[in-house]
This record gives sequence, structure tokens and C-alpha cells, in this order.
Amino acid sequence: MTNQKKLIIFTRYPKPGTTKTRLIGALGANGAAELHRQMAERVVDVARELKASIGIAIEIRFVGGDDSQMRQWLGNDIEYARQIGLDLGERMDNAFKAGFHQGCDRIVVVGSDCPELTADILNEAFQALDHHPVVLGPASDGGYYLVGLKQRLSNIFQDIPWGTENVLEETRKVLSSLEVSCALLKRLSDVDTPEDLQIWESAQKARISHNNSLSIIIPALNESAHIQGAVQSARKGFPLQVIVVDGGSSDATVQIASEAGATVIQTPHGRAVQMNAGAGISRGTHLLFLHADTRVPDGYLVYIRRILNGSAAGGAFRFGIAEPFAGRGLVEWMTNFRARHLQMPYGDQAIFIRRQDFIEMGGYKPMPIMEDYDFIRRLRRKGRIVIADAAVLTSGRRWLELGAFRTTLINQLVISGYHCGVALEKLAKLYRITNN
Repeated sequence: MTNQKKLIIFTRYPKPGTTKTRLIGALGANGAAELHRQMAERVVDVARELKASIGIAIEIRFVGGDDSQMRQWLGNDIEYARQIGLDLGERMDNAFKAGFHQGCDRIVVVGSDCPELTADILNEAFQALDHHPVVLGPASDGGYYLVGLKQRLSNIFQDIPWGTENVLEETRKVLSSLEVSCALLKRLSDVDTPEDLQIWESAQKARISHNNSLSIIIPALNESAHIQGAVQSARKGFPLQVIVVDGGSSDATVQIASEAGATVIQTPHGRAVQMNAGAGISRGTHLLFLHADTRVPDGYLVYIRRILNGSAAGGAFRFGIAEPFAGRGLVEWMTNFRARHLQMPYGDQAIFIRRQDFIEMGGYKPMPIMEDYDFIRRLRRKGRIVIADAAVLTSGRRWLELGAFRTTLINQLVISGYHCGVALEKLAKLYRITNN
């Protein structure tokens, strides 16, 4: 069944020289494209925040690039379609036409260059459509940053002087001539010229203060094949920090992580020691511990905020394995059953917790193995552990090497040995068999 509320974001693939051209003189072609990329990602993050709250559908209408490039950039949890039409009005009209044809009864269209846009403003737009057939968000340059409709109204997009300071005024004249009522939202500013850059900087500071209280800690050892993907997936959520803690890699892990945009520190090897060291330099009020061969889902920050802003002691994500193999579905089902019903997620499910609670618990115990198992058992004493309704994807390399049955058997032997008091060093040696 089609979602009755849809948010459509108009944007462009961030190829240097083709986007934010009025800013190229101030930022250069690459800088202007990078700014556009960040602004678009921010709007998508706001859209995902609203989706988690009221259940809207999200669609990206794009120019430049192709479907594959857009999905790689902004994620697979969104619909994608090319903008169709000779001018902005025709492209918006076609977007509304397609949405209403799909069965939507409330559609809001926004651009990607309004950094002051929030989930609350978008929600206000959808609420306004309960009482008005049209809602507009006035922009300070005389245009509008948002238009919402309850039915297709092609006339409001025809013969409008797009790109001028008269867009909003002329649109309202058309609505008046049609005797169509219109709700107006608060006035916001777009970022189009060098003088507007301070708007972006202020909005970024405000959003970091409001949202981005998350530090992501990634322990790594000889993970040159995986670390770039882990850092890139983490950065999509605009966390405050991505910290890679290297345990003495002999490959290019450190260089790759740094080039991918992470803060890199080095410590003695040992996952618990590494994660504690990362937490020690963290500044976020929330912490996420991510394995180097695991990818967080699109929109992950929304789930973390919702869970940790509630009464839960901590959380993790559903478990998924990236590569196919015989028995993958059973392994995923068993892992998720244990995590959800026994509240026992493991480290490859990306555990998250409030930083203050982590400190009060004394962090991870410096154990050679079972550090996440011990940590979760202690965390359960503080309260409920919630599993987010979105899945991380972890590498299937261990299962592919030994097979699902043998890998699962070794894992269970390690857990049983732990409860029976077998020396942790012996259990660590047994576990390492699955990584050879």
C-alpha cells in the first residue's frame, strides 16, 4: 500500500562545476560541490528523522548522475526518480503528478539548499495540508523553499519567473485567482551566494548542538579491506566524531582511515582496550561501538536518538550478513531472536549507550575475548536494551571460511567455556581459528 504522505527532495548529483555555480568563485568548483553534498545529506537526514516520527515516504528527484550513484551516495531506503521537465515548474508538476498517481494524498516538495529546514517544519507543512489545499514555505530571496499540495494544481507552476525575487508573489497571485487557500510557514533562507554561507555555518553549529552528540568508535587491526567502508557509512549520519582506534596494524589501515575522514589513534592490541581508549577521547553524549567490517544502516542516527532519548539503558541494531552463504538466514534469525528476546546483542550489532552510563560502568573490561558479552550482561542490570528496527550489515568472512555450522559451533563453545570458567586466553585462541 502506498504511503499517503510523501516528501520529495529536489537535488543534483554533486559533480564539481555543475552545482552551486554561484559559489564557485568563493569556494572553487570542488568546494561548491562539497557544500552541496553536505546540504543535501543534511536534508535527507532531516527527512529520515520525520519518517521515523510520522511514517512518510521519501523520494529523491535528481539531475546529474544516475540511479546507482544516487543510491550509493544517499542510501537505498529512499525512492529515486529523475527530474522531468524543461523548467523548475514543469519538473515539480511532474513530480506531484507521479506522486498523486501512486495514491498519495499529501505531497510536500523541498529543495536541498535550505539549511534551516527542520523535521518540525516539515511536520507543520503536512499538518497544514489537513486544513488547506496548498502550503508554501517562503524563502528570504522572494521564492519558496517548500510547496505542498493535496491535489495536482498545474496552474501554480506555469508562467512563473523562476530564479527571481517574484516567485512567491506570483504564485500567490495565481492561487488567489483560483480561489485556493494557502497556508504559509515561517520564512527561511536558502544558500545560493557567498553572502549566504554564514547561514549554512550557523545552521550547522545549531544542528551539531541539537543532534550530533554521537561519537563512533571503531577498533581495528589490519582492516585495510574494510575500514574505508566502515568510516564512510558512519559519516553519513553526521556524527560528532568518528574515531578509529588502531591496535598496531601492519597494513594500510591507519592511512586509509585517516583519508576517509576519521580521527585515528593507536593503542596496544585488544578490542576492549581499543574501545576504552576511543571512548576516552570522545566528546559525544552518546557512544556507538562499530566493528571495522560492519556497516551501519542508512538513517542510523535517528534510531539511536529515539532509543537513547527514552528510558532504555542502551541499544543495538538488528543483525545482517553482507555476503550470501548456505545457512545465512538461519544465522541471522538466531542472532536476532537472541538479541531481541534475551536482550543479548553482540558487538557486531553496533552497540550504543549514553557516555555517562559507559563511564559509570567502567567501560569494557580488559578481556582478550567476550568483552562485549560481559559488557551487555552488565548493561542489562541498568535497564532495558532495545534493538533498533534497522539492520547493520557485517562481513560474512568467518562463515564463508568455515561454514555456518562450524562457525556457530565454535561461537557456542566459546560462550559455554566462558560460563564454565575456562581461561579467557584459551577461549581467545579457539575463537581466532575462525579468523585464520
